[in-house]
Amino acid sequence: MNIDELPFSASILEIFRKDGMKKLNPPQADAIKKGVLKRKNMVVASPTASGKTFIAELAFLKNFLDSRGKTVYIVPLRALATEKFYEFSRKYKKLGMKIAVSVGDFDSADDWLGRYDLIIVTSEKMDSILRHSAKWIGDISLVVADEIHLINDVSRGPTLEVVLTRLRQKTNSQIIALSATIKNRGELAKWLEAKLVESDYRPVKLKKGVFYPNKIDFLDEIIDLKSGEKENEILLIEDTIKKNKQALIFVSSRRSAESCAEKVGKNIKNSLDAGTKQLLDKLSKDILHALSSPTSQCKRLSACIRNGSAFHHAGLVAKQRKLIEDAFRSGLIKIITATPTLAFGLNLPAWRVLIRDHKRFSGWGSDYIPVLEIEQMAGRSGRPKYDKEGQAILIAKTKDECEELKERYIKGEPEPIFSKMSVEPVLRLHILALIADETCSSVEKLKKFMEKTFFGFQYGSVKELDAKIMRIVNQLKEIEFIKTERKNFISNEFVPAFELGSDKKIEATRIGKRVSQLYIDPLTAKGIIDRIKAINEKTDEFGIADMISDCSELYPALRLKSGEKIEIEDIIEKRRKTLVRNVPEIWEPEFDEFLESFKLSLLLNDWMEEKSEDYMLKKYNIPPGILYQKLKNAEWLLYSASELAKLMQLKNKRKVLSIINKTRARIKYGVKEKLLPLTQLRGIGRVRARLLFKAGIKSPSDIINTGKEKLEKILGKKTAEKILAEIK
Repeated sequence: MNIDELPFSASILEIFRKDGMKKLNPPQADAIKKGVLKRKNMVVASPTASGKTFIAELAFLKNFLDSRGKTVYIVPLRALATEKFYEFSRKYKKLGMKIAVSVGDFDSADDWLGRYDLIIVTSEKMDSILRHSAKWIGDISLVVADEIHLINDVSRGPTLEVVLTRLRQKTNSQIIALSATIKNRGELAKWLEAKLVESDYRPVKLKKGVFYPNKIDFLDEIIDLKSGEKENEILLIEDTIKKNKQALIFVSSRRSAESCAEKVGKNIKNSLDAGTKQLLDKLSKDILHALSSPTSQCKRLSACIRNGSAFHHAGLVAKQRKLIEDAFRSGLIKIITATPTLAFGLNLPAWRVLIRDHKRFSGWGSDYIPVLEIEQMAGRSGRPKYDKEGQAILIAKTKDECEELKERYIKGEPEPIFSKMSVEPVLRLHILALIADETCSSVEKLKKFMEKTFFGFQYGSVKELDAKIMRIVNQLKEIEFIKTERKNFISNEFVPAFELGSDKKIEATRIGKRVSQLYIDPLTAKGIIDRIKAINEKTDEFGIADMISDCSELYPALRLKSGEKIEIEDIIEKRRKTLVRNVPEIWEPEFDEFLESFKLSLLLNDWMEEKSEDYMLKKYNIPPGILYQKLKNAEWLLYSASELAKLMQLKNKRKVLSIINKTRARIKYGVKEKLLPLTQLRGIGRVRARLLFKAGIKSPSDIINTGKEKLEKILGKKTAEKILAEIK
């Protein structure tokens, strides 16, 4: 089917042509045939780079042009949301389509989004919007769920599943779900009452093989890379560079990604020409100075980039990741070593993908990674417009492993996906939300809602969930987040639903509704509430930081190093009077867990005392990217604590709010108390605030009284001008 046959104006068809589109590929043509432009629900299951996104684009263009309909485009990652925003804005803003992206601030209905036609969100953000009962929800007429196979993911899946179930209940939207090829795609389509578009089409042919020893076995072809005694990945990388191509290497951990990138760089640096070296040198400096004070990780990454390689993982800050991704897309960086998260969603293809690590530690030993995840990694192979084929190669260490990898991953099929709704902490979070926004006003309605989820569809009923639902309802009643008409709801024993009176009304209390809106685990909220009551005149910012350090939102905990236990026990004794958490006795089973969470309290305190990112990396082995995420979560928990304290009956409420808000601000900006007035100005963070303070400038009024020339010497001309303009 040619582009010209689509029911769009000449100006829109021209946009498609400029983007390289001439005719629809098989899954796109099939989607048109099955009614994607006629508001039919659709599950599109096809490989990475097969053109799934364009099917969604056709649907939201039709939705916009026919009735100015509102589209919600749900993605799993913030980075992917940003990527889609820029991509769609570049193509469709000229049509008058208003496009927005919203991924942060979980305590807002974002009513401003009501003015937009295409809204790109993460599933967590959409869940938050639903909890706040945004006025524009009823205007949604199309929902796109990208990477819907992630319903199988324990951390992300249940939220996506609940969001889709709620949107289907609250709106009459067309649903388009985009998926990798999964075994039970038909089951997913039946759940969504959707047409199934399935295809193995790929614009760039994908060859999958196993490397061992010195040979790539593609099953139908064997390629011998004759060489000396070199490690497998190095041999493959040298072959890639000789062909003037790029490669991604997937490994299991951040540490492996870094060491592998260094090894690769040392082996390819001599193949770089002078012009490339000059560009890489500039990029390495930008990477090095992405933070105000470079860490050892920044220096390590900068050195790799000078050699033409890079590592990519969650420990990098967003600016560094973007610089690496852009340089790889432009062809400047030849090799990236990465953890598997890079495989999900981001448009970062390479000619060759090498999968070095195919096992993952599960707590009971090393297990093979699911076929579906390997397929996601392999899907990065082959660059449209550049390559006629892409190669995905698993690296084996032994002959037996070589045969196992062939059977498991080359000949094997991706596993079916299953709902993870029955995971109790997740279920607790969503049950409170369903009660709080009055989606479910009785146990019976809760059960009926669960029957409409993918879990209910897969298992035919929610009997497996009955006990958990009732236990959670009892729990929420006991901690006073919901109220019911039955006194015996607080029984610790499971009571059959009919005996409880499942049709009796249940509703959220005032504080329960606020907990739901704050998007935190109800048990986290209960713990914070109890600790707020314990705040007294001896409680300081350290005690407030420690108040949240064991919350599940800050997991995983920091492991204790050898010899740290005694040191931390001494600090606990010195700080004991300032703490609001109960300190277990040293013989109690909970004591070791307390020590690990207390170590996080020390980290938060060091940050408030203006310790650098490099100090945090060396002392706590926590890289900047992960540090910033923990700090962000800690700040959110303290914001939540402040909001909950406002609803509580407290004699010393003013002092309680003051100490919580002060701690939150210090964690947000990473400064001592005396620098807080300066950080309230946009553009002044911890480094600039310290520079100003050292120069005797301690408040916004001092800035006004400081000569412009002196301010420019401290901050630079542009920054000084911006800050002076803001103060005026």
